[in-house]
Amino acid sequence: MSPARSSRHGFPCFAAGGSGISPHLFGDLLRVLNSGLNPLLPSIGSIGAGDLVILAALATCLIGDGRAEWNGTVYPSRQAMQLAGLEPIVLGPKDGLSLINASALSAGHGALVLADARALLAHQRAAAALSFEAMGGNPAILTPAIQQARPAAGQVEEAELLRGMIDGSALHGRRPALQDPLSLRCIPSIHGALSAALATAIAAVETELNAAGDNPLVLVEEERVLSTGNFHTPAMALAFETLGLAIAQAALAGAARFIQLTGRARNGLPKYLSPVGGASAGFVPLQKTVTALTGAIRHKANPVMLDFLAVSEGVEDHATQTPLAVSKCAEMLVLWRQLIACEMLAAAQAVDLQPDHHCGKGTRRVHEFVRSVSAALGEDRPLGPEVAALGDALAFHRIADDRVAKDRFD
Repeated sequence: MSPARSSRHGFPCFAAGGSGISPHLFGDLLRVLNSGLNPLLPSIGSIGAGDLVILAALATCLIGDGRAEWNGTVYPSRQAMQLAGLEPIVLGPKDGLSLINASALSAGHGALVLADARALLAHQRAAAALSFEAMGGNPAILTPAIQQARPAAGQVEEAELLRGMIDGSALHGRRPALQDPLSLRCIPSIHGALSAALATAIAAVETELNAAGDNPLVLVEEERVLSTGNFHTPAMALAFETLGLAIAQAALAGAARFIQLTGRARNGLPKYLSPVGGASAGFVPLQKTVTALTGAIRHKANPVMLDFLAVSEGVEDHATQTPLAVSKCAEMLVLWRQLIACEMLAAAQAVDLQPDHHCGKGTRRVHEFVRSVSAALGEDRPLGPEVAALGDALAFHRIADDRVAKDRFD
């Protein structure tokens, strides 16, 4: 069993009805959630056929056993509840079963991961747009007629966003290369596939958040209690697996742009983006960091939803591994954020090395944001701490206008 973790995952299915819980239990759960008390749960135990084992630990905590976090300190559950001004919950008929036999953990964690993924997609757009400026991308590739000729998932919207970011850029007055690298030329289709995968995952989680996933399900109007498979979440597992692959694809394109920017002289840029030349290493040591990050991202993009064994004497002979699919996607986001930071640093440096170039209205904001965290590189210095600092800043700031994509998902 992995180390326990605190949790704020609620029980959305109760609000949809069908659980058959005692009337007081719903109010008791709301009081616990609003109090700031966080029951500690094991991080491993659910295979996606409902989140029984992990939710059982949560239910145990709510009745006064187990452990919980309060104001940053972990206490025995009963003591933590007392400090929070709460009493242990008293369970009635079917309450215990309703607390554990659903997919609340998968849905709750999934919602948090998707909120982070949407923010990171906006940051990836910003990094790619700044690289477009730095590498002298051809704005003609963003022509609406090109996108309409093959309107793949999200491609039209993503081209519009990138076009808006570079609006006013000096790129529009230059003679561009005939064929830009694919990691630059295909940004709309790569990001479009990611935005579509994200929309599918959001829809899958919203279904779980607004549905009755109980087993058994209480059908009040029919006066029946029926066994169900509503706790099973294959659609959500598949959505997160697909999202992970789409993130990996976008991340690898960002890594390719980084290598293009920081390699041998290209587009009039100095070798390794070093302004001093000679034996200066410039940005080339970060190529190893970028390669390590992409390797880890690719590893976590491998699917897990087919990795299960029959349990419970063969009654539970299928599983979705949804919690694991969600968790590895969350881990991927941490790596992706650092990779975005690397691309932003390199692109900002490349822009600074072209004094005759001016950015568009959107990319100028991105460049200013990067420079608010990290100064331009002159003499060689360790860049790792600055990647970490920029990654931290990305976790708390919004630097790009993602209204077009946001409207698609809200």
